[in-house]
Amino acid sequence: MDNDFGEAGDPLEEKYEGAGTCYSQDGLTFLDLFDADEYAEYRKENLFYPFAAKEEWEVGDFLLRSSLSMAAINEFLKLPMIQKLRLSFSNARELRSRAEMLPSGPNWKCQVIPSAYPTKHPIQLFWRDPIECLESLFSNPLFHDKLDFIPRRMYKTAAHLLWVYSEWLTGDAAWEMQTQFPRGATVLGTVLSSDKTNITTMTGARIAHPLLLGLANIRMHTRIKLSSKAFLLTALLPIPKYLHPNQQMRGVLEDRLVHECLSIVLKPLMKAAEVGIMMSDPVGNVRHCFTPLAAYILNSIATDPNDLEAYFNVCVEHQLNGVYSPFWVDWPLADPSVFLMPEPLHHWHKEFWDHDLQWCLAVVGPQELDFRFSILQPITGYRHFAGGISKLKQVTGRVHRDIQHYIVGLISGVAPHHFVITIRTLMDVRYLAQCPAPDDDLLTCIDRSLLTFHENKDVVMALGARMGAKKPIDNWFIPKLELLQSITSSTCKVGALIQWSADATEHAHVSEIKEPARHTNNNDYDPQICRHLDQEDKLRRFAIAMTLKSCHPGDPNFRPEEDLEDNGEEEEIINCDEWESDPQNALLEEMNRTCVTMNYFNKARQTVTAIPHPPRTFIASSNTAIHLNYDPSHTRVRVDDIANEFNILDLRVILSDFLLHDARDGGVIHGVGGPRRRPSIDHPLILPFERVQVWYSVRLQQTSFHDPSIVLPAQTVHTSPSSPRWPKGRQDTVLVNVESASDWPKSGLTGHAICELHLIMRPIPRRGSRITWRDQYLCYMQGLTIGSINSAMEMHILKCTKYSDGTPVSSILPLHQLRAFVSVIPRLGDAADARFTMATTTRYSQSFFLNKYFDKEFYNTLYYASQG
Repeated sequence: MDNDFGEAGDPLEEKYEGAGTCYSQDGLTFLDLFDADEYAEYRKENLFYPFAAKEEWEVGDFLLRSSLSMAAINEFLKLPMIQKLRLSFSNARELRSRAEMLPSGPNWKCQVIPSAYPTKHPIQLFWRDPIECLESLFSNPLFHDKLDFIPRRMYKTAAHLLWVYSEWLTGDAAWEMQTQFPRGATVLGTVLSSDKTNITTMTGARIAHPLLLGLANIRMHTRIKLSSKAFLLTALLPIPKYLHPNQQMRGVLEDRLVHECLSIVLKPLMKAAEVGIMMSDPVGNVRHCFTPLAAYILNSIATDPNDLEAYFNVCVEHQLNGVYSPFWVDWPLADPSVFLMPEPLHHWHKEFWDHDLQWCLAVVGPQELDFRFSILQPITGYRHFAGGISKLKQVTGRVHRDIQHYIVGLISGVAPHHFVITIRTLMDVRYLAQCPAPDDDLLTCIDRSLLTFHENKDVVMALGARMGAKKPIDNWFIPKLELLQSITSSTCKVGALIQWSADATEHAHVSEIKEPARHTNNNDYDPQICRHLDQEDKLRRFAIAMTLKSCHPGDPNFRPEEDLEDNGEEEEIINCDEWESDPQNALLEEMNRTCVTMNYFNKARQTVTAIPHPPRTFIASSNTAIHLNYDPSHTRVRVDDIANEFNILDLRVILSDFLLHDARDGGVIHGVGGPRRRPSIDHPLILPFERVQVWYSVRLQQTSFHDPSIVLPAQTVHTSPSSPRWPKGRQDTVLVNVESASDWPKSGLTGHAICELHLIMRPIPRRGSRITWRDQYLCYMQGLTIGSINSAMEMHILKCTKYSDGTPVSSILPLHQLRAFVSVIPRLGDAADARFTMATTTRYSQSFFLNKYFDKEFYNTLYYASQG
């Protein structure tokens, strides 16, 4: 279960000796607790009690999870077809009463909070025991192979000179906490998140203040996955309406109340952090657990705090919020400098939107920048800003990231050199800081980028780009910008900062607050939300238990680890099969109702070999899988017709050259460019075929740079002829392998070429004849020369490669040499040509920037390649 990067004795890993001891193996598992329910005896005869059978349970589960009201459920159950099923419940009330009989998780409780200051309504706190919530996560069978227990230090070299920080347990804070606890103790890092969220949309102004609890020992990739449900709603903090006449005073009272309630709710965790508590992990191993505060994700004064007005005046003077007793004051080992770390969503991406982008708009001009965004060629799966970006409203973190992909390349040429450096260095900080496994060299690079920013930032003031509502601002008092200075120190303490992003907790607001609120009567939300979540939790637990018991009906003592084998030693780089073969992981996907990424690596392995054509899905390299639609866009079309349709006049000549080269050299890696033959009008070339199949798109799928077992979503690459929307056709840019010794992404750009993809085809023989060439998918490409690196942007400059007569350098290459989609940004100069459109910009441009900010995987590849 504690399957770390290295094996036992791995020189790249140092584990904390004596930590995470298992004291016995007879602890209570999830199924043990389930079978201890008061109705367990009935389930010995009927596994699905209180439902009559599996089918009835599935109907009831569907109805209770649906958005149907009780009245709609009653109508549904009265349908003649449904009544023929002879269900044991006839209305919604009976159905809900059966749901109440299901085994429950942590129970909700309500507590009235006394206040010395009058409020409009009594202050009620709804909360659950945080120890029970933490135990629920810790013993969840869906996380059985996603938990780590032992602090460790990771190194990049055997000499232990270069540290690597990834999971929370690889940081200095977890290691230091372990030294404060008894030998054998297991450190369970508590993750908290609290932020107000709107319940109603557009009207009502109803707000909830949830407290979410997570477990830092759950591995990063699972914990930050939005559908993993790795955060539990532990409390609904009250939002009272104080009657104090001063609005700012009301704010102070609200802040104090939040910390008072947090102290009440979290007191059991504070006690467990002091003396420890025995807990069972998912497989029943009993451990002595301590619960320090690992992370708090959220967006002293010599005055009597009870004298509210005097205390408030001093707080204003010192720019404090008036909370004199924060909730963590009695929490052992709780250090705000550790658990209050930079948070990517609000501190990095929101800072970009609030400041960097506004500076760019002020320097470049809204009209010019909007036009530059609008003429970029659209990319499937990514937002295209057809109307520009200056007038966007209510933007999300996703939009912030989408704009970041292009902003550096688009301001080049029109913004001053030092201004571009200023924006680029902050962008580098964001991309580097999002690395899931940063090392000491990367942290040094972050500090260097921040230093370069400070050396060039005065240009923002000089250009008057730092503007307030009405006039320029002459200072750098930007709290989010100041927090960037603590990225490296926080990473060393708590691991990769990307794992503490509020993306997961913001999504949890939807599943834990907003969706339950839709099932209420729009009055007195809190108790109804708690009641709905209690029902959802019972349904989820019952579904997990029924799935586990149904898979292993003859083994009442089934434990998840019995299905696990340590196959890590002999794994290939791409470890995709295990994700589907492990029944626990399959259960995780089913329980969380996730949209599973299509795995073309697995599909390629399962492809039947005895087929009369090359497989449509195949693995091109250790990192790349390629998929073509089963049905081509053109089935049997003449070569000359395709040449005319795609405007490729030398297609027949280049095909002939390719076939000669391929037959002579036995299928070696083909390069781009080289000498060419002139087509002869008197003696046209004769090909061994006259017709081809043609595809207008192909899907490229890669694995993660840092974790090859993670399969990334496939990217669609287009190559289509002219049409009303695309008068010059649509050609995307790709990375192509041209040297057998080079391997993407390890080799970076070395041994690879960047080309425009113009045609995907497969030659087919004449009817009745046999194939006399290698049967494979071919691509027609036009090459781009990889030039020098722009000093301000640190992006490669690409230029269209041409022969001396001005015609593009083109080649035919096998499709299996494709490696990745590449984003390019046209060099637009000091003013973009007003005739450009999104369909013609790339076609008429002769020079481009290689957009390294298009995605984090491509950025990381180029970064590590540059580091040697």
